Amino acid sequence: TDACLNVALPVSITYNWTIDTELPVISTTATSHELGCNPTTVEAPVFTGLDNCEGVFTPNVNTSGPGNTGCAYTQTWTATYTDACLNEALPVSITYTWTVDVTPPMITGCPASSIDLGNNPTPPTCADALALVTASDICSGSLTPTCNAGNVIGNGCERSQTFTLTVVDGCTNS
Repeated sequence: TDACLNVALPVSITYNWTIDTELPVISTTATSHELGCNPTTVEAPVFTGLDNCEGVFTPNVNTSGPGNTGCAYTQTWTATYTDACLNEALPVSITYTWTVDVTPPMITGCPASSIDLGNNPTPPTCADALALVTASDICSGSLTPTCNAGNVIGNGCERSQTFTLTVVDGCTNS
């Protein structure tokens, strides 16, 4: 009110603010795990978020894509979020690993033709056949073949026997 008793219109000022010291929370039902051999798709995990003031939010999800060392692949997704009061959620990361292997293993050292054992030899065994070869795979490395000894076939005094060697890698390539 001034000296002439004129009353000013009142003016009100209201201050609003937020008090938020709680971290937002990021969650997922996904778990880091091995996807096995040659997955057809690698689905990104789903992350959700909840903040005490902002409510439900969508976290920021980053990945540098899949990387590999030889046949072993890995991909990590990391979810982050910072709320309006600059509270940073604890990051949540999920990592998937898998193997890409479509190449069959190799057996080397097999003789090009039948082996003549001469007269009255000790009959061969799977151990004899396995001693001639090595098996390897581009992903699994050195492998041990399995051996199946065929029946001894006789024709007069002559005898023969076929040994079949098989090798299977970690992704069931044979």
